[in-house]
Formats: sequence, C-alpha cells, structure tokens
Amino acid sequence: MNAYLKLVAFTAILFSLGQIKAQEEIEFTLEELKTEVLENNRSLQVNESKFRKIKAQYRQTNAAFLPQLSVSHSFYRTNNPVQAFGTLLNQGVFTEQDFQIDNLNNPSAISNFTTALEIQQPLINLDKWAQRSALNAQREAQQLQNTFEEKALLVEVEKLYMQLQLAYKGLEVLEQTKQIARQNFETIQNFYDEGLLVIPDVLNAEVRLNEVENEYVSASNQLKNLSDYLLFLMNKDSNAVIKPTSKLELNVVAPEEGNQIETREDVLAVDLQTEAQSKMQTASKLSFLPTLNAFGNVQWFDDEIFSTNSRNFFVGASLNWTVFEGGRNIAKLQEETASLDQAQLEASMYTSQSYLELEKAKRQFREAEQKLNRNRLSLEQAEKVYKIRKDRFEEGLERTTDLLQAEQQQSAMRLSYNQSIFEFNYAQLYVQFLANNYTYEK
Repeated sequence: MNAYLKLVAFTAILFSLGQIKAQEEIEFTLEELKTEVLENNRSLQVNESKFRKIKAQYRQTNAAFLPQLSVSHSFYRTNNPVQAFGTLLNQGVFTEQDFQIDNLNNPSAISNFTTALEIQQPLINLDKWAQRSALNAQREAQQLQNTFEEKALLVEVEKLYMQLQLAYKGLEVLEQTKQIARQNFETIQNFYDEGLLVIPDVLNAEVRLNEVENEYVSASNQLKNLSDYLLFLMNKDSNAVIKPTSKLELNVVAPEEGNQIETREDVLAVDLQTEAQSKMQTASKLSFLPTLNAFGNVQWFDDEIFSTNSRNFFVGASLNWTVFEGGRNIAKLQEETASLDQAQLEASMYTSQSYLELEKAKRQFREAEQKLNRNRLSLEQAEKVYKIRKDRFEEGLERTTDLLQAEQQQSAMRLSYNQSIFEFNYAQLYVQFLANNYTYEK
C-alpha cells in the first residue's frame, strides 16, 4: 500500500512538471512587455479613439468663424406670369413686346438655368466662441486622462511582471520543498522498515508530500493566469507562458521628497473638465446676446445649361437677436450652472481622495518594509529550527511530527519572504505613481 501511494505521488509530480514544461515559454524583459502593451493594448486604442472624437468635435467649431460656401445649379420651366416676367428680367432678355397685356397675362413657357455661388460669413457669435473654448478644454482633458491611464496601465504591467517573478520564485521554492519532503518521506519510510517508527509517521509524511504537490499545482495555475492576463493586455492570442528574463529581487529606490499630485495628469484633467463646464455656462449666458453674420451670393441665369450670360449679386449682413424662446435659454443656463457646481464639487472631492489614497499607499509601503524585515528574520530562524530538528530526528531525538512541522514552517517562511519582497517593491512603485514621480519613455 505504501509503495502504491509513493507511485501515485511520484506520478502526480511528473505530470504537473510535464504540464508546465509542455507549454511554450516566451521570455520578455519588462521594457519589452511595456512596449508591446503600449503598441497593442485595446484600452489605450479606445482612449485614442475618444481623443480623436473630441478633437473632431473641436474642429467642427471652426464654423464659428470660417465662411460657408455653397454652389448650386438648378433648372425650371414655367408659364407662370409672375415667374416668367422675373425670369426674363434675370436673363436680361426682356423686350418692349413683353409689356403687352396678352404676353403679361398669358406668357409663353420659358426655361431657366440658374447657377448660384453663396457665402455666409459669421462675424460675431460669442456663444459659439465660448463653446469652442469649452471643447478645446475637453480635448486637453482627454489627452491628459489618456496619458494618466497609460501610466496606470504600465504600473499594472510592472505589477504583473513582479507577480510572475514571484510565481516562478515560488515554483523554485516548492521544487526544493518537494525534494526535502520526498527525502523526509524516504527517511521516515526507512526508519519504519527498520521498525523504529510506526505507520502513522509514514502516513503523515505522505500527507505532507501531497500538500506540497497541491501547492505546486496551485502555484502553476496562478502563473498561467498571470501570463494569460499579460497576453490579454498585449492583445495576443497564445497558449504560451510568459517568463521574465530577470528574477525577483529586492529593489530599493531612494525616496523623492514631497509629491506632485496637483500636477498629476488625472487631477489636471479633472480641473480642465471643470474649466470646460465653466465655459459652457458662459456660452449659455452669451446666447442671450445678438449675433451678427454677413452673407452674399452671385447668380447666373440663362435658358441654356451651364451658361452665364446674365449675372447679378447681392450682399448684406444680418443682426439677429432672439429675445425670448419660451424660457428655453433661461432653463439651459440653469442646467449649465448646476452642472458647473457639480463639476467643481467632484473636482474638489477627487483631489482630496487622491491625497488620501497617497497617504494610504505610504502607510502600506511602511508596513511592507516592516513586514519584509520581520520575514527575513523569521526565515533565518525557521531554517535554523529545521536544521536542528532534522539533525535531532536523524539521531532519534525528535518526533516525526516535529520534523514535518519544522519543514512546513521553513517552506512557508520562504514563500512569505518572497511575497514580502514583491509587496515591498510594488508598494514602493505605487507610491511613486500616486505621487507623480513615476516616469517612463515611449
């Protein structure tokens, strides 16, 4: 029965190792991953589309000061007395005979082709100018927000990269743990065969070996999940496993004094959105004022298509003032004022939350630093305890349960220490990001 259990455990180990090694591994440096994400990430592409959309909306407001030109060519044939009389005049072919009463009352059908060139030139439209300024602020806000989300995504990539390093490091630790657990199992089995131990000791060793195997399989799945998510961020469809070119190491960066939250892109974007809303309110106020626009056209009339025998023109300007629109403009101003109040409150709240989040991240960093130091000391102690227990066990001075417990504690502390390295590195990175001290190159 014991031989059968050993065979099952050994087969499971080989199977799990085969699963990992059967998958293709693709090595990436951190910078290579960042480049791939910047070039292919779909969220960034969506953000770029949003920016192009707002940019196009802003360019539409060029109509507030650029002229509108149109050309038309039309045809009609009529014997309507009034229309026929005017057509003859427009074509410049009116004769004295056309004044005869019968010709005036019952004119012959006449054909007319009109070619027209029209121009409308905005002169003073203060509300449109304010709307244009508001859209410009929105465009700048979207650009800043895109930059911030780009940084946030790269921080996420760094975090995933460190988690991958941690996962590979964890597999190394568990590989070592499996070897130790297997050696302990074989030692206990030999002692049992010699009659020095009882069957529960062997079973406990087998249970420990299975526990380590379960941890290994779980860590392998976690590694694959991290790799899949990175491939998703790079917009790549692959069953391969990403492998970092570097291993998990403690990375201590000299802290920068102060923070620059007020110049962080997302905070500036929120301020610009508030500015845009303020300008929209201004536009609503200016809609109560009159507008001034110029216009003009040139027309060619003839009884043949595309002919230009007769030409006339007119130009002018129009001053329009809508005094009352059923209260619509007043209600619109009230809506924009309420939206401005909301935007100002949200901007203030967002800035306050950003400071709170930064302070929280700093506390988490200090906690991670303390945890790292404690785990380093605990690991050293756990390794000493296991060595002592093992030596005493081989001399017959320790119980099997004590040995297995010491080995389990040593393995757990190795994993915990590696986890604390990751937490320290990431907490440090996150503080840099929130304090606007994180830089990257495209």
